[in-house]
Amino acid sequence: MWSAPGTVEETRRGASTAAGRDTTPAGPFRRIQSDGQGLAVIPGEEETMARLRARTKTGALTVLLALAAASALPAQESLSARLEASGLVHLLLGETELAALDLNAHGPGWIHVSQAAAATEVSALPDQLGWRFTGTLPVPRSGGALTFTETVSPLPEGLRLEYEVVITEPLLLNGLQVSLSLPVARFVGQTLFVSQPDTGAHGLLLPAEQPEEQRAQLWAGEGTTIEVAPGTEQALTLQLQALADLVVQDLRQWEHAAYEIRLPAIMQDSGSRLRPGTRFRLVLTLTLPGPVRLLGP
Repeated sequence: MWSAPGTVEETRRGASTAAGRDTTPAGPFRRIQSDGQGLAVIPGEEETMARLRARTKTGALTVLLALAAASALPAQESLSARLEASGLVHLLLGETELAALDLNAHGPGWIHVSQAAAATEVSALPDQLGWRFTGTLPVPRSGGALTFTETVSPLPEGLRLEYEVVITEPLLLNGLQVSLSLPVARFVGQTLFVSQPDTGAHGLLLPAEQPEEQRAQLWAGEGTTIEVAPGTEQALTLQLQALADLVVQDLRQWEHAAYEIRLPAIMQDSGSRLRPGTRFRLVLTLTLPGPVRLLGP
């Protein structure tokens, strides 16, 4: 079971494997401010009643048989979302991890830091319908930290998440993204579909064998909806508000047994210099095959 690291990783995990591919700011994040700007039976009919009683007995037997068959089936495991104090979200099916959502970044040299390293303040949303995380995430070799606000709200069968990142000091970043990580052990051999307005859905089979480093980036392009393992108990659907750049990667090359669906705000080999006042915002929904219970931080 993969879990996100809690400290800065001295690794090039998830570096841009497509040379020269820049996605700033055309990712699913929207840059919103820059540089400081902002049933009736008839009585007496014996024959009718006799037929009715016969149908009633038959119906009762059918119901009992159906109940017996249902009790022989395995119970559907419950779905839950466990929220860390940092804002990192773990989706669970029963007691095992289904996926994780992580706001993370890469400093110069593609040195990675997970949201698990963030210092945050946590508060409940009005009527206790979700949680808000406000915090800072130090980015290695970048010259400072970024600040962020994240809200997590329950939906009838899923979650709605909103991220806003604010740059408060000059920073040099290779990457800034929200990552949906899928454990290889659970999703190996499953199919992922990316919906595109003009070309329909693109299907991708998640590989069993670890690809060579230069092929670790499994797919890159634009989309609005990502469906993972549809029709299974672990099905996930990620929906964005607008067409955006998406990247699918196999992280085993970087010693993480997971596939990553990356939603980038920045992804530049040469690095992006950000000025104070720059803001990024991302809203997404996750739909699952049943109700999701929020386990608060």
